[in-house]
Amino acid sequence: MTNLTMSPESVEEPATPRRVLFVAYHYPPMRSAGTQRAAKFSQYLPEFGYEPQVLTTSAFGVDRQGALGEGALRAWEPIGLYRRWRNPAARDDAAAAARVRTGAGTSRLRRWRERLLIPDGQISWVPAAAMAALRRLQVGDLDLIFTTSPPPSSLLLGRFLRRQTGLPWVADFRDAWTFDPLDPDLLRQPFRHAIEQRMEAAVVADADLIITATHTAADDLCRRYPAAGRRVRVITNGFDPADSSIMPEGRLFNGDAGEVDVVPPLEPMQIPAADEPVRLVHTGSFTYSHPLRSPAPLLTALKYMLVDDERWSQRLRLQLVGELAPDEIEAASPLVDAQIVELVGSVDRATALDYQRRSQVLVLVDHPRPWPASNAPGKLFEYLSTRRPILALCGAGEVRRTITELDAGFCAPPSDVNGIRAALVEVWSRFRTGALPTCNAGLDHFHRRNLTRELAACFDEALDNA
Repeated sequence: MTNLTMSPESVEEPATPRRVLFVAYHYPPMRSAGTQRAAKFSQYLPEFGYEPQVLTTSAFGVDRQGALGEGALRAWEPIGLYRRWRNPAARDDAAAAARVRTGAGTSRLRRWRERLLIPDGQISWVPAAAMAALRRLQVGDLDLIFTTSPPPSSLLLGRFLRRQTGLPWVADFRDAWTFDPLDPDLLRQPFRHAIEQRMEAAVVADADLIITATHTAADDLCRRYPAAGRRVRVITNGFDPADSSIMPEGRLFNGDAGEVDVVPPLEPMQIPAADEPVRLVHTGSFTYSHPLRSPAPLLTALKYMLVDDERWSQRLRLQLVGELAPDEIEAASPLVDAQIVELVGSVDRATALDYQRRSQVLVLVDHPRPWPASNAPGKLFEYLSTRRPILALCGAGEVRRTITELDAGFCAPPSDVNGIRAALVEVWSRFRTGALPTCNAGLDHFHRRNLTRELAACFDEALDNA
């Protein structure tokens, strides 16, 4: 396993850009956490000598709001018809199509689709995507293949194309597949789990290089597939200074070179007045993002704190910025009435980033599992870029390790109400004494441009070894 740490001079742009078939199911205008990684890679690859030919799904329309979608191949997907039937506004509006939730839903049809279609419900996209890819590859101007997962069916598509064309193939595991699956039902279905393990083993065996987004996921692959260890690389998630450089006044921060390529000056933390509560902010969804990710323990901890001392409503204010499920809204309602929780609702990305910058503490909620968590969500790095303390409700794994190594905040088990309660008390106590942890470590490695530089180095390696 290799963790890439590249200097800006380590990748030189070739005179003639190489071209890569860039297979990404999650891609703009789809709005999901996985979209950011693919979109930023695609955006910055030309700076490092690679022109991506994006292949994605047509189920979420086309990107009408920027250059990322221009020239992308969008393969037809049967489930796209169902999405548009369920969401009539999406028939003529790509943005409306993108608002269809792509996380784990609760509908009966979705549950049956995920159970019957192996390895995932998006496997129905693969035949049309394979045909579109082969037609494009026949032109003869593509140098290698890149696929990013989830969905794991994208990896099966990459393996098929690798075998059909002989082109080098780089496989990106944004999330672990069978070790720490996004679908928790997978571990409760031994027969299906065995099938997907065989699929995973075939992908690992055939990929020229394997990229994971976390060290935990890389360690797992190296442990279970020792022969592949020398082909495993780690490229973490990160943040883009261009996204976080919009100041409250609406102006854009530019670096000395006139480009938005550095972290903007940190805005001083707004210290509340003595009679104002400390502002804790969570941006994003909970169960709409993952079926086991719940705000319930956090809300319960706040409830118990109020029972002990009503003055906590004057000390803490939790702002939930994002779309909540109906049961989550119901659970939060008594705390809203007590003025310790504020439901902001769904907002655009710029507004969400502004809430983050105006916070005193940022809240990150992961879902509990009995093994070390292999995921480090993009939200973690987005939070780090603000250099605000992070209260992470997480178990052992990548998130806890990152926050501990960077001294970036506090951690408490995600289902431990008493532990969360103690962490909230510590947040308040350390804020009062001016002792909140501050991430002072260098974060350049997490810039999306630098991460893309590492991806380009992987492409170079795969081509050199072909």
